[in-house]
Amino acid sequence: MRPVAQMSQPALASNATIAAGVGVKLRLLRSLGASMKRVLLVGVAVAALAGPALAAEMTLPGPVQTYSRQSTPLMQPYDWSGFYFGARVDYSRAKTDSSTINTATGAVDAFLSATRSSFHEGGQVGFDYMTGSRFVFGILADAATGDDNITNLVNAAGTNMHSEEFKNVASGTVRGRIGYAVYNALLYGTGGWAWSAGSIVRTQVIGKAGLATPGTVESGPANLTGWIAGGGLAFGFWHNWEVFGEYRYTSYQLNNIVFPIAQRSLTTTTVANSIEVGLNFKFNPIYARY
Repeated sequence: MRPVAQMSQPALASNATIAAGVGVKLRLLRSLGASMKRVLLVGVAVAALAGPALAAEMTLPGPVQTYSRQSTPLMQPYDWSGFYFGARVDYSRAKTDSSTINTATGAVDAFLSATRSSFHEGGQVGFDYMTGSRFVFGILADAATGDDNITNLVNAAGTNMHSEEFKNVASGTVRGRIGYAVYNALLYGTGGWAWSAGSIVRTQVIGKAGLATPGTVESGPANLTGWIAGGGLAFGFWHNWEVFGEYRYTSYQLNNIVFPIAQRSLTTTTVANSIEVGLNFKFNPIYARY
């Protein structure tokens, strides 16, 4: 039999030290593994909670909100495009300057300047188109009732007197307008052609003029044409309604009437200043509105 080898005391001490070191390392590894597991679990939980928020932050922005026909009416800018018709009233102050010539002698018989004020009622039709930059271009035509004004002319001695009656049957315009819209308000300018249909009636009252004796009545046409310019402010509401206020200046061309019995020629020029208010209803047959 071989003799059993016996370890010395130093060798045993060395082995014990090695075993103790291995034990410590194993405990450290187990502790590190548990810590790593906890870190991973915490990371997964944070990712689960933060994921939707991060996704929302990274989502591309949606389309810009725009107005549509289904928008709230109070938030919808008024659409000025379309056809319209309406009614109006106006207050007008007209000034007529006239000169009378004796056709038999060629001498100036008289000068007259008369001012008259009157109210008129009427209506209008038109069409407007609004661009994307909210400029509005339009065209319209209107007509209104006339008025009647009588002026008496007498000489200094009071021996000769006649009357001139200005009968305006109707007046109107055909004009364009251009403006700029700010939501429901439209500030605009307007201008175009103006007309007035009527007559002037001359009545000899006292004395004699030419061959006209007291009671002689003569008349001639006073169909005037001219130009008109002005501006106004309109406001749109309830999608299809417009209310407006407007100022207009009208200048008519010379008008000449000859009264053959009285042997007189009457030449007149007329200008007028008007302020009007009105109401329009707008529609567009091309597409349905709101």
